[in-house]
Amino acid sequence: MNSVSDPRLRLSSENLLLLLAAGVGLGTGLLVIGFRYLIGWFRHLLQDTLVDSLLPLGSWVLALAPMLGGVLISALWVAVPLPSFSLSSLVSPARPLAPRPWWIPLKLLAAAISLGAGASLGPEAPSVESGGLLGSLLGQNLNLSRERVQLLVAAGAAAGLAAGFNAPIAGVFLALELALSRSFTTSAVSVVVLAAVVSALIAQVGLGAQPAFLLPAITQPAFVLPAYEVQGLLEVPFYLGLGLLASLVSIALSYSLEWGKRLFVWGPLAGWPAWSKPILGGWCLGLLGLGIPLGLGVGYETIESILQAVPFSLSQLGLLLLGKLLLSALSVGSGFVGGTFAPALFLGAVLGAGYGQVLSQVLPLISLSPPAAYAMVGMAAVLAASVRAPLTAILLLFEMTRDYHIVLPLMAAVGLSIWLTEQLHPPAVYPSVRLESLRAKGEAGQKAGLTVEEVMVAPSLLLRQDTPVREALDSLVQGKCHSALVVDAQERLRGILTLQDLERALARKESSELAELTVQEVSQAPVLTTFPDEAVVVAAEPMYQYDLRQLPVVSREDPEHIVGLLDRERVLLSQELQSVRQALEPEIPAEEDGIPGPSSDSQPVPQPVPEESTLSQ
Repeated sequence: MNSVSDPRLRLSSENLLLLLAAGVGLGTGLLVIGFRYLIGWFRHLLQDTLVDSLLPLGSWVLALAPMLGGVLISALWVAVPLPSFSLSSLVSPARPLAPRPWWIPLKLLAAAISLGAGASLGPEAPSVESGGLLGSLLGQNLNLSRERVQLLVAAGAAAGLAAGFNAPIAGVFLALELALSRSFTTSAVSVVVLAAVVSALIAQVGLGAQPAFLLPAITQPAFVLPAYEVQGLLEVPFYLGLGLLASLVSIALSYSLEWGKRLFVWGPLAGWPAWSKPILGGWCLGLLGLGIPLGLGVGYETIESILQAVPFSLSQLGLLLLGKLLLSALSVGSGFVGGTFAPALFLGAVLGAGYGQVLSQVLPLISLSPPAAYAMVGMAAVLAASVRAPLTAILLLFEMTRDYHIVLPLMAAVGLSIWLTEQLHPPAVYPSVRLESLRAKGEAGQKAGLTVEEVMVAPSLLLRQDTPVREALDSLVQGKCHSALVVDAQERLRGILTLQDLERALARKESSELAELTVQEVSQAPVLTTFPDEAVVVAAEPMYQYDLRQLPVVSREDPEHIVGLLDRERVLLSQELQSVRQALEPEIPAEEDGIPGPSSDSQPVPQPVPEESTLSQ
């Protein structure tokens, strides 16, 4: 018998996926190695060679590197424009992308120029996104299902972080927390773990196996005890105080990045030609860098100095904190390429070091950990609150420093920081997109795709506010619905009732009390809605960001008047139809392409959550 046709030699779909994951890990590891060497080459060219040769002319030549970097970025975008994308857009079914192979080298080249020139960003986002792009390209070219393509994207993201920081465990948790938060399975973990391990091994061969930051416990002789230990239970509340401050700094970072984008994209500079913005940003970075040179660039050297207890005054730390916020905002807004992990780590280290110094001066009689210990905890707390990935932040700091002694207070500070940030400022810095920003881009989105009115369906079930709970449950069972829209006597939108609401009511009330309840008493309000003229890609983003099954469609003139329902199944159908339309557009006239309208037998599977009470959780 021909051995080729032997069933024992055929790969199952699961084994094929693992093999592809290993390939994604291998390719991502090689990409990260090349990316790091490219950053070093541009840094040597722009900062060492150019600046050092002109330094006799005066200290002002230090500003030339970011200025020249802005010129190179501008020339690059004019020559080969790169579409805007992020990890969220690669894994979100609301905005599927069809990447091109040249996106990866272009993204890495732009990031290498940006970071080599001194942009106040980090290398992690290009590494993570390049791995995700590689996974997406591989899966789509092999015609894999949407779910498996997303799994390979998550594997590539994990591989990118694993290789970039020599942190395979944190890379796995990044994929699980951000990319696979809604599709966590054992097989998915296997794929992600394999890609992260392979990528980390390749990166260790090319870049070395040392941690990202060297601490005194590592660099000093083995008999020297590490200084990063909690001195007693009395010190634990001080770390919680650091978690509180870290949440405020993460919110400040979020607002500063939004301000930078608004300044260059939607604000006073929106009318400027696109090619001029990186040049202007480079000039701003260069001039500000003359006063805050340590705020330019990735900042890992400064972070390592703080962790190694190099003395910084409180005034220096305060200037670095404010300067990094401003420089990062200008870098992002003007068009430089990089990630927000590094600024978050930098801000956390500076915050923790300053906080530790203040504590030692205010409480001289209490035995406290050195400021460097608080700096390490601050790094994880600010990063976790900014990225909304606490496990990734905790494990990343452990893998980057290889120091376990401070993990327990670190976990406490991270937990408090991310909880407070979720309460005070729900939107995340990376990779989520603010809903306000999406709504602001609604007009552009409408030009690029379908509107809600083209794909919405009629509401499957409406319940009056005064409907008894038992009758409402019968209606949900008969209609085979997870939820229903709650209306008043004039059928105006008043809330949403879900099966989960009924379960909570059953848990709180006795059977006799439950009989007296009405829908109004157990339903949730207000409700997140959308409009008929809004682009589907814009309206669907919060559905996948907050795991909603449907959105009520209301009139823009009267937000309480229900005109339809947008459910997840219709969104996915519209995405596929739009992709086919774009592919066939040169051959088939646009008016011949039809989008199926609402049908009477279409049954959405709703599972909505209220706007205010759930989006902040």
